Amino acid sequence: MRRIAGAVLAGMGGLFLLAALGRRVWPGAADALGWVQAFAEAGLAGGLADWFAVTALFRRPLGLPIPHTAIIPQNRDRIGRALGDFIAGQLVTPALVDQALAQFDAAALLPELIAATPRPQQEAMLGRALRGALEAAPLAPAAGAVLARLWTPERSAHLIRRAVRLLSRTLEQRHDALRDTLVSHGAGWTPKFVDRMLADRVLAALAGVLADLEAPDHPWRQELDAAIGRIAGRLAEDPQLAAEAESWKASLLSDEAVAGMAASLADRLAGFRLEADTADALNRAVRAGLRARILAARPTLARLVSERMNDWDEAALVAELELQAGRDLQYIRINGALVGGLAGLAIHAVSGLIGGR
Repeated sequence: MRRIAGAVLAGMGGLFLLAALGRRVWPGAADALGWVQAFAEAGLAGGLADWFAVTALFRRPLGLPIPHTAIIPQNRDRIGRALGDFIAGQLVTPALVDQALAQFDAAALLPELIAATPRPQQEAMLGRALRGALEAAPLAPAAGAVLARLWTPERSAHLIRRAVRLLSRTLEQRHDALRDTLVSHGAGWTPKFVDRMLADRVLAALAGVLADLEAPDHPWRQELDAAIGRIAGRLAEDPQLAAEAESWKASLLSDEAVAGMAASLADRLAGFRLEADTADALNRAVRAGLRARILAARPTLARLVSERMNDWDEAALVAELELQAGRDLQYIRINGALVGGLAGLAIHAVSGLIGGR
């Protein structure tokens, strides 16, 4: 395109010379050639002006130290800062980030990532994660904290109630089988009907105990809550219990045990799918995390763009910009020559009218 634009400019120059010489050689055609000369002369001027303007963006025309030329190389630092600020401030806005992240489905991507990961690599990653998680915190205090959080008065009441009702239902449904089992463990010297009567009374007494345990203020329930609290406290504070837990954890962290747990987890990951509520929660969490990280990185993005512009070799920068925008700039040169020529015709026509008066 540069050669084509140069050819147009050279053509205007050649046409101007031919028209000017023709007017001298053929005086009879001077008026007609005057129009050609006016077109070529103005086109040559317009083409030269636009050549200067386009060239001045990237380098010094003819290598001359003319002020306000080589504009891009001379202002590379300022352009880099402005470009970085524009990208970070105008293209990475909260609204645009939200719009882009709305299309990001981390939950759908997770099973694909799992399926695409080779099984040995899955087991290795899971093994490292398990070992890191278990080694990160002392086992006994962690277990005590979990137990204290889980065994609250509300949860303990719910769990005990469910357990008591399950046992009561089992006693009722399997009464005969349990009675036969008790009878089979009798002394052997008492009549069977006596053993069955005693077994019935034992089962009835057990059912009564379970019915009493339904009461929220039953002393056994209070004692159980107190016992669980003591266990949680010992787990958190007892050095001996902590040492025993760490010893057990060390045996749990053997290579074979960790590999077995990792393999079991990898089996469960096959065909892994998230429920809708879990998938929505995961997507919200991932999008919120990405949004915060992206918006927080905007100053870094602006700095990186500016630094990249500053570090770029001047000749390479100019060449890259010319490759990207040079074609259109050469069209400006061509259009400048043609529009200048048309303007020359218009000026020549106006001059003729004025001169004719």
